[in-house]
Amino acid sequence: MYGSEVTLSRARSTTARRIVLAFGAVLLLFAAALVVIVVGLQKIGDAEEKVRRLDHAKHAGHYAAGLAREQYIHQAHTLLEWNESHLPHYYEVAVEAREATEHLSHQVHRPEARKIATLVAESDRRFREEVLPAIAANRRDRIAELHEMTEHPVEEVVALNEALNRSLEAEADTAQRRAELIRSRAQIAVFVCFALAIALALAVGGYLMRSISRPVAALRAGAVKIGSGDLSARVGLRGDDELAELAGVFDRMAEDLGRHQAELLEAHRLASIGQVASGVAHEINNPLGVMLGYLTLLRRDAAIGEREELRILEDETRQCQAIVVGLLDLARPPHLQRSDVDLGELARDATDRLAESGRSEGVTVRVRDSAPVQVSADEGKLRQIVMNLVGNAVEAVREGGAAAPEVEISWERRGERAALHVDDRGPGISADVRARLFQPFFTTRARGHGLGLAIARTLARAHGGDIELNDRTDGPGTRATVWVPAESGQEESA
Repeated sequence: MYGSEVTLSRARSTTARRIVLAFGAVLLLFAAALVVIVVGLQKIGDAEEKVRRLDHAKHAGHYAAGLAREQYIHQAHTLLEWNESHLPHYYEVAVEAREATEHLSHQVHRPEARKIATLVAESDRRFREEVLPAIAANRRDRIAELHEMTEHPVEEVVALNEALNRSLEAEADTAQRRAELIRSRAQIAVFVCFALAIALALAVGGYLMRSISRPVAALRAGAVKIGSGDLSARVGLRGDDELAELAGVFDRMAEDLGRHQAELLEAHRLASIGQVASGVAHEINNPLGVMLGYLTLLRRDAAIGEREELRILEDETRQCQAIVVGLLDLARPPHLQRSDVDLGELARDATDRLAESGRSEGVTVRVRDSAPVQVSADEGKLRQIVMNLVGNAVEAVREGGAAAPEVEISWERRGERAALHVDDRGPGISADVRARLFQPFFTTRARGHGLGLAIARTLARAHGGDIELNDRTDGPGTRATVWVPAESGQEESA
């Protein structure tokens, strides 16, 4: 099942995170534009409020100056008429003038405003304390002096009010210009933010097109190819997001489907071979047995020159028998009689048998001592696998032409599996040849029938294992490895 390989439900979703970040950036720019608008409006409002306050201050200054002049007018009329007829109106205006100037000094914290309030109060005080007693004493000789005394403060008040008004107008103009500048900058900032947001939105759209639409199209194209029967099709996406991960799972699924299809075809081919072999084995073996019997009799009575030719005929006949037996072994399900087998002892036994048969003549087959490894297997069939692999290694080092040809056998345990390795220093195996070595009847040797490795793999898989052929990592040559399940309770090899 593929469920163990699929990790698309992991908590951290790469594609979702990228989409959220992309749209979050767009929203952030819009939020920045909104902040600029709000802050700009706030600053503009503050500036306009300041202009409004300054306008009120100017009006307050004009109003206070007007009351000061009106206060002076009543003072002047009192001096001119030299009586107290204007005093009721004067007292009312004096109170209003005092209140207006005090309000101005509180509203505008400037020396001019405080000076105006002081002058108006001082003018009222001197009018009450000096002008009115002089009129009551009928001191007409002081009219000019008293008139100048009352006129001078109002002139100074008018001058101070004009200076205050100019200052307030300048400050109001500055505040107005600042408000306009803030408005202009806010408009530019908003335009820039919206332009960037639009550009980023287009970039996000392009990113989504590349990172989602194209991978989905590639997945669809791969699915169409596989659906049409092309199990070699691969999506081949690279990346660390869910779509690339899904494409990897898709490619592994296609690879597994291709492998399973190849295994089914192989099983079908073997079944066909088995049907043919079982049908003709008896018919072929009987004549071959008769031929071998006659050849044996003929060799016994033949002349010396003919015995070699008869021996060749006998070897070829036995080769035909071996092919028939191999076909039967390849086609029918092997029946295993399992027992505890020590891989070291099995390797030494296979080596001895090869030496006794002369098949390893001229080649040193060395068994490297390792920690004992026990497996549950059919000893005879496992020995057949090992002898086939060692025999092939012996032939390979002979072809390599080494001065001291040697084959080494070792074994180890890795987790729940045990491995027996056969290493040679032969010429190695090309990738094209390695892909076909386990096919029945494929061989690179003149006298081979191409069934040895196919039978060996069938036996290994019947044990729940397999056979691998790889190049050696420490130089030229090949390492053949048979994997079988290890006995439980053993320690893994170091």
